[in-house]
Amino acid sequence: MAEVFGTQGEPVTLGGEYECSECGFRRHLAAGDSFPADHHPEKPWTLYLADS
Repeated sequence: MAEVFGTQGEPVTLGGEYECSECGFRRHLAAGDSFPADHHPEKPWTLYLADS
């Protein structure tokens, strides 16, 4: 699967567990949500595990 990235304010198109690309902090985001503020400035959220 291709990597899925998101930054603050963008819509989440694929729900699942996302992590900070800098430190690995994880947060669940549902499809239709907006990505929260970046955990570390300039570092996007990356999809770790998609919802089934």
